[in-house]
Amino acid sequence: MARADSLRMRAGQIFCACDIDGLPLDLDSLPKDASVLRMALAFGASVLAQVLTLSVLPIASASFVSVSGSLPWPYMALLLGAALAGFPASILLDRLGRQSAFALGASLGLAGGLLAAFALIERLFPAFVIGLLWLGMAQGFGLFYRHAGAMAGRAGGLVFGAGALGALIGPFVIELLSINPGPLAAASILGMSGFAHLVTLGLAIGLPGRQIEITLASNEVRRPPLRVLISATCIAALAWFGMNGVMAHAPLAMAGCGLTFSMSAIAMAAHLSAMYWPGFTIGHFVIRFGALPTALMGLVLLISGGVGILVQTSLLGFTAFMAMAGYGWGMATIGSTAAIHRAGHPSVLSLAAHDMILFLSAFVGAMMFGRL
Repeated sequence: MARADSLRMRAGQIFCACDIDGLPLDLDSLPKDASVLRMALAFGASVLAQVLTLSVLPIASASFVSVSGSLPWPYMALLLGAALAGFPASILLDRLGRQSAFALGASLGLAGGLLAAFALIERLFPAFVIGLLWLGMAQGFGLFYRHAGAMAGRAGGLVFGAGALGALIGPFVIELLSINPGPLAAASILGMSGFAHLVTLGLAIGLPGRQIEITLASNEVRRPPLRVLISATCIAALAWFGMNGVMAHAPLAMAGCGLTFSMSAIAMAAHLSAMYWPGFTIGHFVIRFGALPTALMGLVLLISGGVGILVQTSLLGFTAFMAMAGYGWGMATIGSTAAIHRAGHPSVLSLAAHDMILFLSAFVGAMMFGRL
């Protein structure tokens, strides 16, 4: 018989108090099929917004700065916003449920995309940076879809598959919007990233609220060992450091080789979709080799792809090595996430700290490798 956690029972709220066989922990973490589909589609729209933003951001940022060697402040603001959103997203997901937390994150993305587009057209650099900060916060909230998928076991493949599909749609959207002249092309792409978050918002508000609030007492919940948390976080942090160095450097390198927005978007989409391909097959690697060794293999692939990018001059070369780096990032990140969740039921604060460290590592990677 499951016991109600008195710390989480609050006046004015009604919860189901029925015991259900086979559901050992937080029942709200195991979404129903309709909820899973909504989460998957929302995650796909969130990844589409990332493709649109990241494909155009380095070049849009460079249009504000004429001095070589300057730091990519808008891209760094994007990552900083994602890092800052880690703790609020985790706490709100726990206290308010998926519906409210994901809707709030999507609202920030909608506002950020529209503000960034307006600021780019009007040449308002401070407003442009603020818009990217809000878009980054939306990404920080959206990152927790992967934890929801991991908690729901069988739903993980669907959620990650929707992310890959969202990335593959990106180049077609960018191709349509690139017909606009001059800065309007980049501005329209950023604006469309905001509308992609609007789709996420519409899906998020349809998620079921917190219908069940029965959980084991806190002293009976099996938490992941500290060594697992530290190891998984270190591997994933190195992966995020390298991946964001790639994503900050590659678009500028492709522009330097004469590749257009739409051409560079193909390589970026291959990279971002490859980030979620491991979601379909990584379970076999985890069972055979273990979660942490799988994550380490992914880190090696990421490093190999990043080194290969440094010597590329063609679209095919950039696409191949960016896909390799993306797949390696996916193995490292999903493997690390699997290691944490397979070792126990992580606390709210440990997940928030884990994701915040990842985004701070990404911030450092962009600062080191993404100079304009």
